[in-house]
Amino acid sequence: MDHNRTILIERDVATSRDELRLLPELLDAARQSCPISDDQYYNLVIALTEAVNNAIVHGNRNDAGKRVRYRVACSVDGVHCQIDDEGEGFEVGDVRDPVAPENLLRDGGRGLFIIRALMRDVHTERLESGMRIEFVCPRT
Repeated sequence: MDHNRTILIERDVATSRDELRLLPELLDAARQSCPISDDQYYNLVIALTEAVNNAIVHGNRNDAGKRVRYRVACSVDGVHCQIDDEGEGFEVGDVRDPVAPENLLRDGGRGLFIIRALMRDVHTERLESGMRIEFVCPRT
């Protein structure tokens, strides 16, 4: 994230789904410093929750000894999110298409699809130790 962004939330947490319950409250407080439309706020809550959940469940495989780091920052063009895990990573091309007929009834597998549908500039990157996803939520 570059220097033209104001950091609203920066967390480094143990792998625990308890973190997911805090996200709406954290984002609501951050919204005071970076106003966004109601629709975009709710989209951001969904996308960030999906991304952090994916880092916990799929990236770190619920291993409490691993960390999840996420940052939410504001700029003139939107709310920028970056989520890192300490998992083995994945190839984006290997992710099943959740709307393909053979996948419609599968449990899970829709997180990245939802993030891509709601956010813009979605990028994934394999790190030396883990995986990163970044995306931008437009302010309007």
